[in-house]
Amino acid sequence: MDLILHHNNPQKTALVSPNGTTHYEISTSKTSTSRETHDVSLSKITQSQDGAVVGEIEWGDCFTPTFVRCPLLRGLGGYVGKMGIGMTARTFLYKRSLFSNSRYFLDNDGVEYRWKTQKGVGCVLTSVHDNKEVAKYTIGSRVEGSFAGEKKTFLRIQPCSLDLDLLILSFAVMEKKRRDRAGDLGSAVPHEDDDALGDGAGEGGGEA
Repeated sequence: MDLILHHNNPQKTALVSPNGTTHYEISTSKTSTSRETHDVSLSKITQSQDGAVVGEIEWGDCFTPTFVRCPLLRGLGGYVGKMGIGMTARTFLYKRSLFSNSRYFLDNDGVEYRWKTQKGVGCVLTSVHDNKEVAKYTIGSRVEGSFAGEKKTFLRIQPCSLDLDLLILSFAVMEKKRRDRAGDLGSAVPHEDDDALGDGAGEGGGEA
């Protein structure tokens, strides 16, 4: 299954099938929290079918961590709509070694997955136990459907047991942070030395 980014911006886009059907929408707005004296950016991921919020990303800065929230996450990570709390992005998407550009996460069944950037391809998600490709984010020209003849970024998702809501949430965090580090919001395909998420939060260098 291909999900095409209608706009090449992981914070403000719709994820659309080749026939034009919208499956997810990602919107970002400024909001306030009880713990902050200034507004923070909040991204919401909604399912287009019923408008349910399936993920939130409360973007941090050099002083505060980025929080993620999703009904499928345990503990504070499941408190969708509760500003100022959640699972930190660094906990949700964790590193195994300091200098690796791979990030790992667990689904709600405890299965481990890995996002890794690949030069000239994009970002690839694999299951750790068998190294099988689960999804790939890349760019290419569409040959059929609503976007025929256009060059678009898209997620190609293989049949898998991973919940799509977690896949989209992990992708939105990973890709936004990768672009922060690259210094180019329009950089769709990673270069060889890109480090998805890296050790900082991009804007200000706080916790990822």
